[in-house]
Amino acid sequence: MSEYDKRGKHPASRANLQMFQPGNQAARKHGAYARYHAPEIVERVTPDADGPERLENMIQLEEARLHELLQEKAAWDAKSEYDELAHGDYTITEIRADAGGTATRRERPNFESLIDRAMGKIMALVVEKERMQATPSYIASALARVLDDAEKSGLSAVDTAEQVERAGLAVPFSLQQRVRAELATYEPPEPEGGMTDDELEALSAEYEQEMAGEDEWLEERQAEVADIHKTQQREKHSE
Repeated sequence: MSEYDKRGKHPASRANLQMFQPGNQAARKHGAYARYHAPEIVERVTPDADGPERLENMIQLEEARLHELLQEKAAWDAKSEYDELAHGDYTITEIRADAGGTATRRERPNFESLIDRAMGKIMALVVEKERMQATPSYIASALARVLDDAEKSGLSAVDTAEQVERAGLAVPFSLQQRVRAELATYEPPEPEGGMTDDELEALSAEYEQEMAGEDEWLEERQAEVADIHKTQQREKHSE
């Protein structure tokens, strides 16, 4: 906040009616959370997100807040154990002003109550998120998003069905039919080192040619053997 901007110093101050000065953070998004969480965590809350997604972000914020509370409690207890607590470590629970002046009452922060409240918020958000995810309207919109993304990416029916299942949704009947039709015409890829259909046909034709040549060679060989046999018979009779 600018040093010239006096807004916000007191809720009832007339200065709050003045225009915002440069540097004022009052209009910053997620102001309800900014006082508790780091900016990178606060930015996860997106008002325009879908209900379940936004609830999930809020769950993470509350879990971060719970973690901070547990750390604060551990640090406070450690200081108490070593007698290192300062005046500011106690929470102001009462302020009294009279003729004698102003008196304040301070007590140990009620960490247990804050932790219980944070856990209650987380449980309520989880239940609401699960309820919203089970509504037909959310299921239909979530399925439509998955199918649209698959179509834009040019995925096959089988890959699209896998994406639907990964999203925790049931594969619709129309997509099941597309998967069946796709699988009916599916041809498995050739293994590495295997032979294609064209190579098998060429090898078969080559084998047939070799077998035809074998038949011709066998006939010629049989004729030669017959001639040799006749020659031997003539020589026997001539003796």
